[in-house]
Amino acid sequence: MDAPKVCYIARQMLSLPIEGHHVASKRIIEAAASAGIDTNVVTIESGTRCAGAPKNYIIVNSKINPRVDIWFFQSLFSAMDDLLMSANSASWVKSSDCNLIHVLNVNKEAYLIAHNLLRVKKPLLFHFYHSSKVLSDDIFLIRNFALRIGLYGRILNNHVLTINLSLYKFLIKKLGVNHERVHYAPYPVDINKFKPLEDKEALREKYALSQDRPIVVYVGSLDPVRGIFDLIKALKYASIQFPNLMLYISHPNREGEGPYKKYLKEIIRNLKLQSNVLLIGPSAHVEEIFNLADAVVLPFIRPYWMDPPLVLLEAMSCGAAVVATTVGALSEVIRKHENGILTKPNDPMILAKAIIELINNPEEAYKIGRRARETIVEKYSFKNVVNRILKIYKFVLQ
Repeated sequence: MDAPKVCYIARQMLSLPIEGHHVASKRIIEAAASAGIDTNVVTIESGTRCAGAPKNYIIVNSKINPRVDIWFFQSLFSAMDDLLMSANSASWVKSSDCNLIHVLNVNKEAYLIAHNLLRVKKPLLFHFYHSSKVLSDDIFLIRNFALRIGLYGRILNNHVLTINLSLYKFLIKKLGVNHERVHYAPYPVDINKFKPLEDKEALREKYALSQDRPIVVYVGSLDPVRGIFDLIKALKYASIQFPNLMLYISHPNREGEGPYKKYLKEIIRNLKLQSNVLLIGPSAHVEEIFNLADAVVLPFIRPYWMDPPLVLLEAMSCGAAVVATTVGALSEVIRKHENGILTKPNDPMILAKAIIELINNPEEAYKIGRRARETIVEKYSFKNVVNRILKIYKFVLQ
């Protein structure tokens, strides 16, 4: 069988991705292209200039940008916009010579409607990044309904690709989807960008950080479900043994995070940790931040939108010693005290003990980080993941 011609339906591939699912989508496209797969990308953008876009990129510009503060109307206009953009995307796909459509980080329900209304006779592969445990969240209520009535992988005979075994098993065992229509593959990590860097001292000097202070790093949203407030409390416990311990927080400065940031600063002030916490915005070189850390801590309370989180795999790829919680697919990736440390969620005291353990045992932290890197190279590199996805493409087309 000839190599498939794949069209990727995505959002914001030309503007700077902030959320993990945007970045992961971009990585999938990059990995496919690096493997020589014939790719076209239909990307939905908001006012992004088309100049400089690759030749295989088709830009669909969002047209509806209502300036209203009423939640109901915002949701209504957003749904209309998603459907309109999906129709434009499906229209292009219908006339293209691609023979498989891989749907990434767009509104999948809107695209599914448009694809069927326009009678596009090409197989669909829907890529889901989340866990079944978040389907009850407000943002996923429509998706929950669509999954349960069988619009994905059952009634309409399309295919589903998951990044964790939780959703994979949920679709087959709980929803009765034919196992031949459900596929699993992790998302790829750029192991050449996210790699161990030898000179930690030079990195700390670059970021104006002390050479003799133990540094714990947190990268990601300030949403409480990611456990950032537990981490601040754990820092208070750990600072009793290490008074000069520093927590370096890099977060995306996403719209809507204002109240979380305000509350976070209030807790830091109340616990008298102002000299122990450095709170900055997004970093263009997050791989350097992972490398300057003595430990990277991801204390999730429950699964977030992406499960496992991309930040976990990138930190491990950098050879960082990661402390995470036994939440969702994090425990699918981390083998306790082999390539990371797992703790109970919602327990700042145990979290503090894990941080102290790594700081007190730098040799063990190094070994954990080395094994973490080996895990990513073996299972999550561009080459290994795209080979797996290519097999899925060929199966879907057959």
